[in-house]
Amino acid sequence: MLALAALWQLPAFAAYPDKQIRMIWPFAAGGLGASLAHILAEGLSQKLGQPVFVDARPGGGGITAFLDLKNAAPDGYTIMLGTNSTSTLSPSLTKNLPFDPVKDYEHIAMCFVGGNVIVVKTDSTIKDFADLRAQAKSKPGALTYGSAGIGSTYHVMPAMFDLLNGSHMVHVPYKGGAPAYMGLLGGETSVVFGDLSSLNFIKAGQMRPLAVLSKKRLDVLPDVPTTAELGMPELVMESFYGLFAPKGTPQPILDKLNKAAAEVLASPQTRAQLKALVTDPAPDTSSAYFTERIKSETARWKPVIQASGITVD
Repeated sequence: MLALAALWQLPAFAAYPDKQIRMIWPFAAGGLGASLAHILAEGLSQKLGQPVFVDARPGGGGITAFLDLKNAAPDGYTIMLGTNSTSTLSPSLTKNLPFDPVKDYEHIAMCFVGGNVIVVKTDSTIKDFADLRAQAKSKPGALTYGSAGIGSTYHVMPAMFDLLNGSHMVHVPYKGGAPAYMGLLGGETSVVFGDLSSLNFIKAGQMRPLAVLSKKRLDVLPDVPTTAELGMPELVMESFYGLFAPKGTPQPILDKLNKAAAEVLASPQTRAQLKALVTDPAPDTSSAYFTERIKSETARWKPVIQASGITVD
């Protein structure tokens, strides 16, 4: 009977997709992440033969979108491009998180990775990373850092820096990464630990990069050393984005979505688009790699968040 039931289901899986697919984006429209979502949606539309539209669902630092996906039908017609900020940080930031990023979802594929960089205003008295460490340690509370909001990656990276450095900088939260950079340029803060949205400001001579928080130097900033080179190898964070589906989505559908995503990310057109956005395709698009990355990063940042006392409750 089970074998017969499986045979009856085969045509349904083979026909997938036969209508448009909704791809949730957990934050507001606009910005780097939203651009990546649209690139992926366009590519998936071509590979799958059905429209894939991006539905921005901001709120709660991504929690609104994760709940939306959790409650969606597990039929492959609602998926989400999620970020490490929600999937790996939220479990430690929120006491009663209403979902489990590992257990409550299917992890289709890891899609994109991007670097992070520490920047100051060009006329800052902080000349390099060693100077940042020295000033932060010798003048507790004197330096301030801008973030994209409480619990954002822009928040936990400098929190880890303070723990490793034995220093104390004052957190100044903004409503997004762009306002945080404007605050830095306006002299409201001393430093920002953020993504490569700062690259245009660096190229324009408005900001000075002190270090990159990647395992290796970035091609776009070849002369900027890594934090490991500068004596703080623990301070590493790579932003990543991946496709999620509701728990229980049939494996044939997950496999088809994974295959399509991998093909999109391997295409010359997509790689050219990503190069323009200073973002790389994921080194491994398998579901297993994506799941393990979520688990390992959650475990790595949990003690940092706890020791720093960061919470969004």
